[in-house]
Amino acid sequence: MNTKKYVYLVTIATALLATPIASAQDDRRHDRRENWKHETRDTRHLMGRWYSNGERNKPAEIFTSRRGLQARNENGRVTRLEVSRNGDVRATDWENRLRGYVKRDSIEWENGSVWTRQPTRRLARR
Repeated sequence: MNTKKYVYLVTIATALLATPIASAQDDRRHDRRENWKHETRDTRHLMGRWYSNGERNKPAEIFTSRRGLQARNENGRVTRLEVSRNGDVRATDWENRLRGYVKRDSIEWENGSVWTRQPTRRLARR
């Protein structure tokens, strides 16, 4: 082999070895970071007071803690919430990981209840 070909091959081999190779693990890390940004941006509109079935005397709440995003229902039960890519939620500790479909100002839970941002039902006067 002549010297020019040898130098050329060594140069190419060195360049190939110096080029970082992306792995599937790198892609997963990137996806996780992107999902985290997506979740952070999307969860802000979920936080705050809600009303179970629109009833003023049945307040619920979505808040953040060290455990992450959480919800407290009208009975005081707390669960961690997971947010899907499309913005819907899943209550990990309620009724077999209860799913909620987030609409503009409401969350429609699979068990038939609905949380609204504003109370829609008046209290009965006595």
